[in-house]
Amino acid sequence: VLVSQPADANATTGDNVTFSVDANGTGPISYQWQKNGSNLDGSTASSLMLTAVDATDAGAYRVLVSSPFGSVTSRSATLSVGGPPVVTNHPADVNATVGTNVSFDVNATGNGPITYQWQRNGVDINGSTGTNLSLTNVQLADDNSTYQVVVTNPFGSLASNAATLTVGTAPVLVSQP
Repeated sequence: VLVSQPADANATTGDNVTFSVDANGTGPISYQWQKNGSNLDGSTASSLMLTAVDATDAGAYRVLVSSPFGSVTSRSATLSVGGPPVVTNHPADVNATVGTNVSFDVNATGNGPITYQWQRNGVDINGSTGTNLSLTNVQLADDNSTYQVVVTNPFGSLASNAATLTVGTAPVLVSQP
């Protein structure tokens, strides 16, 4: 009887990953780990450790548990191997006039799904979870604010470079020639 099943795992290239099961029954109990349905030579313990994984290790892992009284196969646990996202285009500094609209953009690549969370001065902006951040009707209170985005995927996250918003007023003629 399987008491615990192997769990899905996300790993970054170079990580070590361990799958394990816990089984009860009348012994002796033996184990045979499989990847994508094929036996893994020498993998006959209740846990399977994969060292320094790379993309070729990705797949479905399960174990066949046997005793003299029968056998049972665990659920398949999926191993996904990838890397954290990479920001390919960081937001750029913007100069704006009071009352105008501005936007910041980011581009990122990597294993999906990729999510985005924009921040102003290091604090999350509620509802700002796309590749673009649009600000309407900027004011002098917005001057010198920094905007960055935290980009996340199943293998990690990173923050983009911060972009500064500079807000000023248009020149006004106080006296005419």
